[in-house]
Amino acid sequence: MRFDNDTTPPDFLGRRFQLRMLAMIGLLALVLVAIQFARRPSSWYWLTGRPRAAAPAANVGGQPAVRTTSRPRQEIAALVAIPPEELENIQDDSVGLRSEEIGPYHRILARARDLPQQDLDAIAGDAAFAVLQKQPDHFRGQLIAVAGDLRRLHQFPVRKNDEDITELFEALIFTGDSGTTPYRVRLTTRPVGLPFAESIDPPIAVRVVGYFFKRDQYIIEKDLRVHAAPLLLAQRIDRRINTRPTTTTLPPTAAERMTWTISLLGLVAVAIAVTGLLTWRARQGDRRFAASGLKRATAAPAGAIEALDGVETTDPTAIFREMTEAAAAETDAETDAETDAETDIKPDTEN
Repeated sequence: MRFDNDTTPPDFLGRRFQLRMLAMIGLLALVLVAIQFARRPSSWYWLTGRPRAAAPAANVGGQPAVRTTSRPRQEIAALVAIPPEELENIQDDSVGLRSEEIGPYHRILARARDLPQQDLDAIAGDAAFAVLQKQPDHFRGQLIAVAGDLRRLHQFPVRKNDEDITELFEALIFTGDSGTTPYRVRLTTRPVGLPFAESIDPPIAVRVVGYFFKRDQYIIEKDLRVHAAPLLLAQRIDRRINTRPTTTTLPPTAAERMTWTISLLGLVAVAIAVTGLLTWRARQGDRRFAASGLKRATAAPAGAIEALDGVETTDPTAIFREMTEAAAAETDAETDAETDAETDIKPDTEN
């Protein structure tokens, strides 16, 4: 049995090998991009579906987030219900409030402020984010409980109203099924124990119960795009404890995307520069070796040329000439011998 052991090293300076190395660097950059894409849970929602929001837990004060009451549910439902005439002029997908919506907006806020929180908790129901967005008319005026991550909290400007509402606060809450679109919640009670910030990181687990008012549109200041989100009018917001985060991270801002893009391009540029530098140095080494190293490696040892003095030499041309002349003479001799043989045989033929 024979085994071939090819010990020939690869041609590291060949164009084919260098192109192969550049292709491998490109594939490495592609793998890094794929890792960033695959690490986001939202990238796999097409396969697994969006996660459901976590069940409400206790708030900071140790009291249950959903309080019970001894009164009949029908009585509480009649107490917290919004009159149908208040909802007639409310329309979805408008940026801000229309003039016909200002009155119902403040009256529903006042109702959420004045009703006992335990009554609101007792009647509140759950609605999936996608269903709420697609069927806003069905849920308009209903109490919705939302448990998610608070990522923004700030004071909201108050319009002139007849309901003695002097201050408002807006919270952006992301849930497991809302993706990158938040619930916009207006509160009449100043939140306690929660930070006011444009970006709360890490997010805080909260729960809120509020009236669904409309599918509101708002403009994102950074890219001036219009988004639609559920608008809830509530009394208060409670912190939850012992809960896992329920939402994915916020989408990167334009500055973050630019930083990430520049970093990736910088990494590719550095890889190309390093490869080019190594190639240039290798070529320079080859040129230096061809100019001086190869000459030294093939040069005769000291004294070898002098040792050839006095050695008899022969001109290869003369040798070949002599061989040619000898071959020609031999050919002529063979020709003469054949001619003589023919001459001797001819007289016998005539007789």
